[in-house]
Amino acid sequence: MITDQFIEELNKTINDDGRKLITNFFIIFSRFECALKSSNFKQMDEKNNKVSANWEQFISSIKSDFNKNKCDSLKEAVTYIIENPPKMQVFEDELLGWKDRRFQQNCHEINKLDISIRDIRNNLFHGGKFNGNYQKDVTRNIDLIKSAIIILNEWLSLDESVKNNFLQPIE
Repeated sequence: MITDQFIEELNKTINDDGRKLITNFFIIFSRFECALKSSNFKQMDEKNNKVSANWEQFISSIKSDFNKNKCDSLKEAVTYIIENPPKMQVFEDELLGWKDRRFQQNCHEINKLDISIRDIRNNLFHGGKFNGNYQKDVTRNIDLIKSAIIILNEWLSLDESVKNNFLQPIE
């Protein structure tokens, strides 16, 4: 199968720990979004009955409780993502490429984290980090993913409903 060929080549560039980290991040992120929707942090497209996670509403609800200085690992994770935000995939001059994310001048730090964590997910999920140049940025990508997981764990601890829905058994 064509997909097997791609996976075989990809596996040559990412070790077992890297694959496990990426898999864990996808599972954590997906479950987090499910927990947000189950906790009424959702937005509805009335026309199609489509529901999606309302990250902005959730972030607004925890903003005053979020303390990046709670522990060293959290502070380091926040600092890493703020100082090294993931790039955005762009299409310029008939080529896919990467561009620095520009935040609005008055954008609060927690909102930058929210946008950045979703960019990390999008960059991985939509394949942009697996287009032949993954190895070049492998350390940066791994550090971004690890930092995102630390921050998502802290955010789970700040909302009991989201945490409980995240921990619900899978049926």
